[in-house]
Amino acid sequence: SSGINAEYGGMGTNNHHLSKMTNDRIQSALEERKRAVYTRQHETWALPIYGNFSEREKLMQGYRQFLKSQMEEKSWRKRQEFSTSLHSSRKSWEDTQQAIAADHEAEIIKRKNQRLFRDENKKMMEEQAALRRTHHVTEREQERRLIKLDPINWSRTLR
Repeated sequence: SSGINAEYGGMGTNNHHLSKMTNDRIQSALEERKRAVYTRQHETWALPIYGNFSEREKLMQGYRQFLKSQMEEKSWRKRQEFSTSLHSSRKSWEDTQQAIAADHEAEIIKRKNQRLFRDENKKMMEEQAALRRTHHVTEREQERRLIKLDPINWSRTLR
């Protein structure tokens, strides 16, 4: 089924492999054309200006083919550069998103720890306040008992 998808331009699993094969074919075809143009230019001798129409047309056709191959090669390079830059920008975006998510998680943990610290401090302060109250109450009761038992306070005017 992946062969069918690749045949009809679908998003199969072999798309990357197929595009690489296509790019390799284009590159090898371009190199072969360059060699042919070079061979034709350096192994044949012609007078393009003074030749007959068919010879001039043949030479101009060679130039056109060479220019087309240059344009195709440039287009292929641009596609490769775009693909590379797209990949690097996607990677950068994903790294940024991961960093943002990690920072968010760290902030959540920090706030949770701060709330826990606050709650524990509040509990400790309430316990200390309760201890002070009970200590104050027991101290008053102790003083009252002592005043009752004090021989100076026989008239019980001091309480």
